[in-house]
Amino acid sequence: MALFFLTGVGNASTFQMIPTIMRQQVGLLMPELDATAHLRQSERESAAIIAFTSAIAAYGAFFIPKAYGTSIAYTGGPDAALWAFGIFYVICLVITWFFYTRKGASVPC
Repeated sequence: MALFFLTGVGNASTFQMIPTIMRQQVGLLMPELDATAHLRQSERESAAIIAFTSAIAAYGAFFIPKAYGTSIAYTGGPDAALWAFGIFYVICLVITWFFYTRKGASVPC
């Protein structure tokens, strides 16, 4: 249950981080924009990234059951798939911390 709860938290965090990051990045990449144009461009970029992220996330509906099935077929239980998901989530957490939340990160939030 914790794994799936944390997956939901990670999903929500991702979709909340994107607009925040884009507001900062558009300001850095396009300093000539006035406040209205900056906000509009940030929203446009955020929408595109969220759409792309959602499209990639849709593969989870295929990949997760397939991973369970493969794990059960090869090992007789879902444990291998759960360990793989856990390791993947830890790697994602470390990458997010490194690039976004640590002090001195390249894309501070």
